[in-house]
Amino acid sequence: MAARQVRRPRRGFSLLEMMVVVAIVGLLAALAMNGFSEMRRAARVSGQARLLMQRLQSARTQAVKNGNAQGYYIAANGPGALGVDANTAWGYVSANATATTVSYNPPVDRILRPTDTLPSVGPNALVTITGPTVIPPPGPFDVGFDMNGLPTVTPAPLGPAPLYYCIQVSDPTAPQIVRWVILFNDGTVKVQRNEQYCF
Repeated sequence: MAARQVRRPRRGFSLLEMMVVVAIVGLLAALAMNGFSEMRRAARVSGQARLLMQRLQSARTQAVKNGNAQGYYIAANGPGALGVDANTAWGYVSANATATTVSYNPPVDRILRPTDTLPSVGPNALVTITGPTVIPPPGPFDVGFDMNGLPTVTPAPLGPAPLYYCIQVSDPTAPQIVRWVILFNDGTVKVQRNEQYCF
């Protein structure tokens, strides 16, 4: 009797099946990288907004505690910002301790060290901070606090002092990523979450 040959099914995957799987994995990786990049930008903007809030709170606290006007100066920043102090910021102590209108005066005010450098890659800023009255590209502005903790924003908005000032922190390459630092006219500061102050 002749033995019957049993044909075993082939094991493994064909080249076409492997190529389809690799293409799907590549597509999913590309989508994940795009989401990850967006997440990094949002985290950078949020971090800079929190740092700005902390610096403003610190300047106000020190002004009240020491009985000496202090503030925080933000130099020209963002794409195309020029100058030796571009994309930097620093705290300062006013030479006029009892000033009620506090604004940075370079020749006489004392700069507090260290200075802050806004995130950038080479000449390209990764974060832009726009003051309440500054038209892009963001020019310099500062927030000063008198010894009672009341703020002065320079340049000042036209008209009567508003109830709050909106300072925009954004990503220049992704304009939809924005955080707002809100400075109330009593000197308190917060980062906007779901409130509608700055819209």
